[in-house]
Amino acid sequence: MPTITRLPRVTTAQSLALASTLALPALAQGVIVRRPLGVRLAAVTGADDRAIRLLTRLRAEHGDGPLLVRLPRRGWAVLPLAARDVRAVLDDRAFTPANKEKRGALGHFEPDAVLITPEQELRDRRRALNEQVVRTGFEPFTRVVEEESATLPRDGVLTWPRFHAAHWRIVRRIVLGDGARDDVRLTRQLDRLRRDANWSYLVGRRTDVHNAFKRRLAGHLARAEPGSLAAVLARTHAAADVHPEGQVPHWLFAYDAAAIAAWRALALLAAHPGPLDHARLRAAVLESVRLWPTTLAILRDTTGPTAWDVPEGTVVVIYSPYVNRAEPGHGYRPELWREGGSGGSGGEGTWAGVPFSAGFARCPGEDLVLFTATTLLGALLRGRSVEASVSLADPLPATLDHFRLSFTIKAAER
Repeated sequence: MPTITRLPRVTTAQSLALASTLALPALAQGVIVRRPLGVRLAAVTGADDRAIRLLTRLRAEHGDGPLLVRLPRRGWAVLPLAARDVRAVLDDRAFTPANKEKRGALGHFEPDAVLITPEQELRDRRRALNEQVVRTGFEPFTRVVEEESATLPRDGVLTWPRFHAAHWRIVRRIVLGDGARDDVRLTRQLDRLRRDANWSYLVGRRTDVHNAFKRRLAGHLARAEPGSLAAVLARTHAAADVHPEGQVPHWLFAYDAAAIAAWRALALLAAHPGPLDHARLRAAVLESVRLWPTTLAILRDTTGPTAWDVPEGTVVVIYSPYVNRAEPGHGYRPELWREGGSGGSGGEGTWAGVPFSAGFARCPGEDLVLFTATTLLGALLRGRSVEASVSLADPLPATLDHFRLSFTIKAAER
């Protein structure tokens, strides 16, 4: 008989502290699309730093094992704190990524996405399709990235709105082709649905907006423009229940987080000048996501027996700001990624958090995102010098407000 571990339960006072210090600020920032005011308040109040300190105190009191927290109207939640437990959850198929709250959120705009597919056999087939499409050769996308980076200023101030708009043009061209470059309405429709998704099951579905979004997206996919992911998708065989077109909204949604990661990575590179080699740029992007996760919490639900004495349906909450910093620390550590590691362990086998999740549901588009972000950063920094509006010195804060971050740009002297 396998050993079943009884997990320590936090006290009522500790549960309230977790709700006010961790859960509410994370929800206020926005779990599907960031809210500028929520992010600003988190940065000003040091909300993520306070949550990390709270978990550090609880770990010191209760030990390295996961904590059990009672949630009103939800049952039990497990908070893994140690690297070994985070790995165990993400590697074990008894912990489904099709978590209840996640299905409620992502169902607003991508009900057929692999991430919220509860049936394992169907999820595996959807996963295989995603991997086959988004891991295709990336070289054709270099032109797209360089052309859009050329639209950014060579002198003056570069702000988030201008960078974000250029990044969305890159995303639409890579995913859907050049014909979608200026389709801002498609992005606005998706953003409208994502804002509702922040509320998960608490708000109704906007079927009118979703249907309009799907029609617009279908028009781009029907072109299957050469050199785009849409073209690869069109020539990739898949059964009808896989819903190939239903995977595309997640590519757009997840790709948007890459803009935040690249923008913050630019601040790290500005604070730590050096050569523009691929390894250095890639490490900066990975450190950006480790230090400031674009996914604040990785959620799993138990679907069967586990090594812990918890009922089926228990939610597991991996709080990324804590697990990404608990062992690697709060400083800029690009050396973690020297050997090409990413997620779960660094280049020297050391724990480096889960910037792209880990295990069987690890982000299939990780390599594509890293390629796009590093190519964009390289193109932006060639011939330009940049100075960030914030000073980043170790230990780095757990919140970096990307909305207010800006850069003074100057043409580099030849």
